[in-house]
Amino acid sequence: MTAYRYTANLKAGLFALGAIIVASLLWYTQSLVHDLQQDERKLLGIYANLIGKVATSASSEELGFVFDEVISQIQFPIVVTSREGQVVSWRNVRLDSSLAEADRQAYLQRIVERMDRQHTPVEVRFEDLIISRIHYGDSSTVSRLRWLPYIEIAVAGLFILIGFIGFTLIRNSEKRSIWAGMARETAHQLGTPVSSLMGWLHLLRDKAPQGQGQELLDELESDVHRLEQIADRFQKVGSIPRFEPVNLYELAESSAEYFRQRLPKTSRTEIAVTGEECGVYGAETLLQWVLENLIKNAIDACQGRQGRIEVNIRGDKDRRGRCLTHVEVRDNGSGISPRDRRNIFRPGYSTKRRGWGLGLSLARRIVEEIHKGRLRLVSSRPGETIIRATLVNCVGKEAD
Repeated sequence: MTAYRYTANLKAGLFALGAIIVASLLWYTQSLVHDLQQDERKLLGIYANLIGKVATSASSEELGFVFDEVISQIQFPIVVTSREGQVVSWRNVRLDSSLAEADRQAYLQRIVERMDRQHTPVEVRFEDLIISRIHYGDSSTVSRLRWLPYIEIAVAGLFILIGFIGFTLIRNSEKRSIWAGMARETAHQLGTPVSSLMGWLHLLRDKAPQGQGQELLDELESDVHRLEQIADRFQKVGSIPRFEPVNLYELAESSAEYFRQRLPKTSRTEIAVTGEECGVYGAETLLQWVLENLIKNAIDACQGRQGRIEVNIRGDKDRRGRCLTHVEVRDNGSGISPRDRRNIFRPGYSTKRRGWGLGLSLARRIVEEIHKGRLRLVSSRPGETIIRATLVNCVGKEAD
């Protein structure tokens, strides 16, 4: 559990670092945009003063020089209006040449209004007299620079998303391979000693006296069969199992009875199976493993109190008309803390001091990856926890 908390803290730290980098990039780019805008305004101020001085000059050649050689070098859109607000000239403004004069003036006035919302116009003065006003907008460089960080963030985000999806697919593929390899190897390693134990049991049964000795051998044989069942489960988890009709109600009752017989005599925990006799197509051995894992977790949650565990089986249909079977395991145990709820199905995560953190992870793999169903925590609080497994491919009211 400590490792998962460390992982969560690492993710939070990386997210915070990414947010700081994005904020810094935006701040720096906007600072550049602001500086460029200030430079453009200073430049316009110089042009305005120059125009004001030249406009009062008697030499028309100087005025023509200012407009032809100086103003023509401006790279951002400007509109010059008279003191009364009439548009006199413009530059770097897209304008349809086919427009009539009145329509042209109206269109340019709208552009002037939009420019004035962005920037305060520069007044062209001679002494205390206002000759005209210069309205201006952002240059194409400033506009591109303004959008640059957002484009960079979008491209980087898309690259990270694609990389994350690819990494997740590769990791899940590796996890499935590890699960399958580990399961097959476990089944193989269990197979030889279990077969040997069965042979020794038959030998002992032939030589043991009648009576109590035979009863002990019966119990020993039952445990050996249990080992055979475990080996079979691992074998099927590591391969593609063959699906057959399974009566989930009977399977749940069988799993509940297995735990009833093994509860301590001092235990006050009750295990009940309710609902309908619903059937599904599935791997019976693996589905029983799921039920046993869910019931075992419920028993652990009820320790130290008068436990009540209920396994409910019911049929249903989804919006597409598919037949569903819900298996709900409800207990009145201590509940799951909010910080642990999103991690309980992750491999290796356990709130128990000596837990391996594989039970619910295996259960989810069996339900979701092998049977294409869904296993989730419905709700949890002190006194009530509900975990629901939903399976499809029903075979009717009862599996034959």
